Amino acid sequence: MKIKTREARDTMELQWYDIRELTEDAALAVMGMMDETRRRRVADIAGEDDRKRTVAGELLARQMLAARLGCPEKDVPLSWDELGKPSVEREGVYVSVSHSGAWAVCVTADAPVGVDVEVVRSAQEKFMRRVCSQQEMACIRPGDDGDCRRFWEIWTAKEALFKLTGKGPLLKLSRFALPERVALDYMEKNGCALTVAAEIL
Repeated sequence: MKIKTREARDTMELQWYDIRELTEDAALAVMGMMDETRRRRVADIAGEDDRKRTVAGELLARQMLAARLGCPEKDVPLSWDELGKPSVEREGVYVSVSHSGAWAVCVTADAPVGVDVEVVRSAQEKFMRRVCSQQEMACIRPGDDGDCRRFWEIWTAKEALFKLTGKGPLLKLSRFALPERVALDYMEKNGCALTVAAEIL
């Protein structure tokens, strides 16, 4: 699916991947495309589902970038930093990956981009208060499913912004504000909340 941010003029492509469709052969092929450091990090992930989500995210990123760059998936110049943020060693090509539940998502763009996806589920008020400002909490009634959706909208927006800016772990979530020259797109699909944050050039 191609999407356009409301304010930005650059086109991004967003795709979803159902990790239940990831075959063992496909997973092994993707693992073979990773450098040794990445392969070790992925192998060390505790939990089979978390490993599958990570491998599915890499597969989706490689497929999308191969189509964008016109090269085989194994030749995509994709690298990951120690926090798991992907980058492309090609000027003007950006990528972001996220996963939750049965889904991996990837966005490619011509401008810096961040994406986050989360399965919509109940959340404890104490957790919400760690993430949300007082003003944001005023929009949420904990325990009400409809308003939990609002919480996951706020959460995915902040996570997408962190992925865009690279400043996530250093900031207190409840004090993080929207930077200038950033567009946000929110959607709900497959039982998930998803936000894409893109820099406006």
